[in-house]
Amino acid sequence: MRHSLVYGGYFCGVWTTQGTNGDDFDFHHNIIANTSTIWIREKGSQRRYKASDCMFVNYNKLAGYGNGPLSDSDATSTDFLEMKNIQTTGNIVIEKDQSKRNYLQLAEGSKGSELNAGLFKKRTL
Repeated sequence: MRHSLVYGGYFCGVWTTQGTNGDDFDFHHNIIANTSTIWIREKGSQRRYKASDCMFVNYNKLAGYGNGPLSDSDATSTDFLEMKNIQTTGNIVIEKDQSKRNYLQLAEGSKGSELNAGLFKKRTL
């Protein structure tokens, strides 16, 4: 999961299971905003993951387990997640003008624009 924009997710931004190998899961340059929980993992999972160069903002919990709506007792630590260069403050702005090419993507000049997350972005390798 890279260069993705997840905005207004009902339950979470990313969900990993025991079958999601942390060594193969490439997670960077993502924006997850306005959701209940950023990262859900399968209950009992021992997998570890790396997240880098991302923006996680306007959420209730950073991590939880996938066993239905989260309560305070469902909150899980983030020790399974190695985070590098993660922004957790600020607001992103979504373009709502349907005539613009970036409609429902980040508005021009929005926080997080430097991550090139979303559709219609030219990426250089």
